[in-house]
Amino acid sequence: MTDEAARADEGLGYAVNAPYYDLILPEEHWAGLATAVGGLLKDARSVAEIGAGTGYFTEAMLGFLPAEAEIFAIEPARVMRAALVTRLVRHPEAERRVTVLPGDAATADPGTGVDAVVLLNLVMHFAPAERERLWHKWAQALNPGGLLIVEAQYPQKAESVPASVVPGRTLGRRRYDTVSRADAIGDDLIRWVNTYRTWEGDRLVQEETAEFDCHVIADERMAAELSAAGLSPVPDAPENLRVWRR
Repeated sequence: MTDEAARADEGLGYAVNAPYYDLILPEEHWAGLATAVGGLLKDARSVAEIGAGTGYFTEAMLGFLPAEAEIFAIEPARVMRAALVTRLVRHPEAERRVTVLPGDAATADPGTGVDAVVLLNLVMHFAPAERERLWHKWAQALNPGGLLIVEAQYPQKAESVPASVVPGRTLGRRRYDTVSRADAIGDDLIRWVNTYRTWEGDRLVQEETAEFDCHVIADERMAAELSAAGLSPVPDAPENLRVWRR
């Protein structure tokens, strides 16, 4: 994530999509993920959320974690962190329960063991050698019995994904959507090309494009990497999540 943070500070990557981020989130998909994560963390007392973004899941966790549970929201990109903090300062529970850490996944340190590590919409940004360090670092940060939670990765192999339109939300007179596609550019690498569109009625007002190079991680490879980090798979995990226990 260090490279993404640098690109955002240069006006690239997340600096392009940050103004649209909450407007173009596929709400049904992310709400389903939040519900699934909530079922897994009903007893957690401390959670590290890596790549907190604008705080969608941070806010959701405040609603379903135990009342005394603490969250460490880790977000390296300054533009995303601005939105994260803005969201949190308006939440009555955040002041005493959420600590925002500006480091990236490789350097952030909650300063204490955690009962869960949540990595959503994140892992594809790491090359294999970086993932190895990532898994080992956060496996060691888990308290005994703690969970590491990752969403199912798509696609499962380096192949092109045809363009499709993902509907977004409406704000006042304008509505937003995303045209998203992926191009295969290497043995385990794809480039997601996302064009964020702003409409007034049937008139296209604006469009901006951001590209993200992402590493493909098949389930089998992820399982091997997490096992090597000393974690064990949790049976009967929700279908859209991959869950491992220390």
